[in-house]
Amino acid sequence: MALDMQQIKQRLEEKKRELRTQMGDLDQAYPTPVDTTEISEGPQEFEETNVDFIEMQQEQSLLVNEQALLTEVEAALKRIEDGTYGRCVVCGQPIPEKRLEALPWAARCVKDEQALEERNLSKEELYGSDTQ
Repeated sequence: MALDMQQIKQRLEEKKRELRTQMGDLDQAYPTPVDTTEISEGPQEFEETNVDFIEMQQEQSLLVNEQALLTEVEAALKRIEDGTYGRCVVCGQPIPEKRLEALPWAARCVKDEQALEERNLSKEELYGSDTQ
């Protein structure tokens, strides 16, 4: 079964629009990062201030994740234009069609994606878990 590049491109364009809409909604909620002193303008209880701060952090985290995914989607669209779509950006081997159907923005084969995730996890373990 060959990939329908027009359909894949359409799915990627749709995902791009969806992400931009979601990012716009998040930007409207908190247009610029604020610190805890700016959140609590006026008399608020300590708990309310903390809840506001946590919600703001979660929304900003979502925004960062959506920006990263948008970058991946745009890179996939560029690979379609370049004629390199469907090949791993690391080793050049074909990415399985099932993987591309599930994640049309996939840039790496399963083996290279796993290697990247393992490197990221080992960095996280090295830098992220200082709580003992």
